[in-house]
Amino acid sequence: MEMSQQRMADLERRVLALEERTRRSLWPQAASADREEALVAQYGEYVDKTVSAKILGVTRATVYAMLADGRIEGACGGRRVSVRSIARYMVRPRAGKDTVYPA
Repeated sequence: MEMSQQRMADLERRVLALEERTRRSLWPQAASADREEALVAQYGEYVDKTVSAKILGVTRATVYAMLADGRIEGACGGRRVSVRSIARYMVRPRAGKDTVYPA
């Protein structure tokens, strides 16, 4: 049982590392509209709050705060987050807020 948990943790680390390399390879050379399309291609139009937090490199609590103050937009009755709004935020964070870029 413990071996399978270790294996799952190792696989999760590998997947996260692969996503990170993919994200870093897509963001530097892409223009702002292309960045938005790249994120949508990778994650789809809407993601849950946990995935939103991973994309932004923040906690879920921060995602809730960002939704509340309008930095990013909710979707599907508030259950999900618009990936396009995340991309727009990452390109041009609102003045006076902490700058967040892909990790």
